[in-house]
Amino acid sequence: MIPADLSLVQTRFPLDGFEPGGWTTHEAYQLFRRRVQAALREFLGVHEEQARLRAQEDDWTELFAAMKPLTKGRVGRSDLHPMTLQSIKTFGLVARSYGWQPRELTRHHAERIDADFSGNKRDANARALRRLDDLRAFPQLTALLPARPIGFTPGRRVAKCAVLDPIWERQFGPWIAAVTETGWDPVTRTFTDRHTKHAHVMRSAFRTTLRIGIEIGVMKADATDLRMLLADDEAICAIAREMFQRKDRDVSDGRLTARTSRKYLKAINQVRVHLDLDTTILSQVLSNNATAREGRRADQSMTAGNRAFCEQLVAHLHLRRRFLGSYRTLRAAAAEIIAGAAAESRELSGHERSRVRKLGAAACFAAIEIGGAPIRVRNAMQLTCIGDDANIRIPGKGNTPIQLLIPAGDTKNKVEIAFPIRANKFGYHDTIRWYLKTIRPLSPSADKSAYLFPSLRRPDRHLNPSAFGADFKALMRTVVDLPMTPHQMRHGQTSLLLNHHPQEVDVIAKRIDDLPDTLRRFYAFLDSMRLVERGQDLIVGLMHD
Repeated sequence: MIPADLSLVQTRFPLDGFEPGGWTTHEAYQLFRRRVQAALREFLGVHEEQARLRAQEDDWTELFAAMKPLTKGRVGRSDLHPMTLQSIKTFGLVARSYGWQPRELTRHHAERIDADFSGNKRDANARALRRLDDLRAFPQLTALLPARPIGFTPGRRVAKCAVLDPIWERQFGPWIAAVTETGWDPVTRTFTDRHTKHAHVMRSAFRTTLRIGIEIGVMKADATDLRMLLADDEAICAIAREMFQRKDRDVSDGRLTARTSRKYLKAINQVRVHLDLDTTILSQVLSNNATAREGRRADQSMTAGNRAFCEQLVAHLHLRRRFLGSYRTLRAAAAEIIAGAAAESRELSGHERSRVRKLGAAACFAAIEIGGAPIRVRNAMQLTCIGDDANIRIPGKGNTPIQLLIPAGDTKNKVEIAFPIRANKFGYHDTIRWYLKTIRPLSPSADKSAYLFPSLRRPDRHLNPSAFGADFKALMRTVVDLPMTPHQMRHGQTSLLLNHHPQEVDVIAKRIDDLPDTLRRFYAFLDSMRLVERGQDLIVGLMHD
C-alpha cells in the first residue's frame, strides 16, 4: 500500500541514514537503498526511458563525440578529464528529458532544472552546468555550445531569514551585553566574565521573537522602540504561543523544539528584568505551560538521539569495539591510501590528500578522546603543539607520555584540564605521534601554524570545529560503521564507564570535566535500565521456584 515514489525512498532512507540498529554496516545500508531504488526504477519505467534518451541522435551526440578526443592520454595530461565527459553525458539525459539541446540552454533553463531536483542529483546537475561553461575554452566545441555562457550559480538551498532593521540590533545588543558581561575590573576597565555562548543564544532569541512578532502581526516592521513590545504581555504571550506551536513543524519550515522555545523565552524574560519590566505573566507561562514544562524536562536530561546512541553502545559488544577502536580504524584507512600511492611510486592526488588529512585528523582526535580524556571538540581544535606554551607536548620518539594542558579560562566549567597520554599496546599514543609526523605536514599551513589541527588556508587559525565535526561524523558512519558526532565521544565513554563502574561517579565526572550531580541527572537512564533488568531477573527467579 506504499506509493511507488522514488522521492519517498530519499525521504525515508536518506543517503546518510545508516543506523546500526537496522543494518550491520554502512555498506549494507547502501546496498539496501540501491536495490530498493533499482526495483522502483524498473517498475516506474525509468530504466527504459533512460535507454531511449541515450539512443537519441541529436546535438548532444555531436557534443559528446567532439569532447571524446580531448580526453585521450594520461589522466592529468589530457585536455579534459574523462569524468568531465561522463558528467556531461549524464546531464545530457536530464536535458533531453526536457527536450533541450546544448545550444538552447540558458540560465532560465538551468534554474528550472535546479528547482526540479534535490540532493546529490541536484549538485551533480549544477557541476555539469558549470563544466559546460568551462568547455568554451576549446574553440572546436564553441559551435556546439550556447551562444552565451549559462552563468548558473546555485541559489540558497535553505530559505534566508528576513533581514531585521539594524536599529533593532543596536537596541537589544547593549541589553544582552549588560546581562551577559559581568565582573567589572576597575583596573583594566573590562568585564572579566563574558558569557559568550549565552549571549549568542540571547541574540537568536531576540531575532526569532521579532520575526515571529512581525509574522503574526503583533508588531510593525517599521517599529523603532523594542521596549514597547517587551512591555506588552499580550504580544509576548502571542509570540510564545506561536513558538510552542512550531515544535510540530519540519526543520525546513522553522521548527522550534520545546527546549529551544523555553530557552528563548527565558532569555527574553531575563532582559525584561534588566529593563525593570513586569515579568509575572511570562514567568507564569514558563512555569505552567505544558510545552514549557516539556522543554524544562528536556533541558535537564539527555536528548533522545544521544540516549539512543548510549543505549546501543552499552547493549552491543560489537558497537563498543568499533567505538573504542575507532582511532585504529581511521588510521588504517588513511595508511591504506598512503601505501597505495607509494606502491605506484607517485604523489597523493588532491582528492587523496584531502581524504588522508580528514582521516588522520579524525584518528588523532579519537585517540586523544579515548587514550587521554574526552575534551570538547572546540578545545581539541584549539590545541597548540609548538612553542613553550603549547597545550599538547608530543615527544619525537620513545614512550615518554604525551602531556596535555588546557587552561581554566578556555574550559566550559573554568577548571584546568591536564592529563598524560601514556604509551601502551592499544596504540593511541603512537597514533597521535603518527598524525604529527605523517598527516599534519600535509596541511598547506602546517609549517607556519602552532595548532595541532591547522587551518587549510590561514596559519593563524585552527580547523573550524563545525567543519571538523561534519567530517568526523561522516567518517565514523562510512569508515567505522558507527554514526556519531564528536560530542558523543563524551556521552559514549561516560555511559560505558558508569554502566561498568557506577560507584566511580566522582572519578568519571573529573575525566569529562563535569560535575557529579550533572552525571547523575543526565545518565539516570542507566540506573533505570539496571533496575528493569534486575526486576526481570527476580521474575525469572520466581518462575524457577
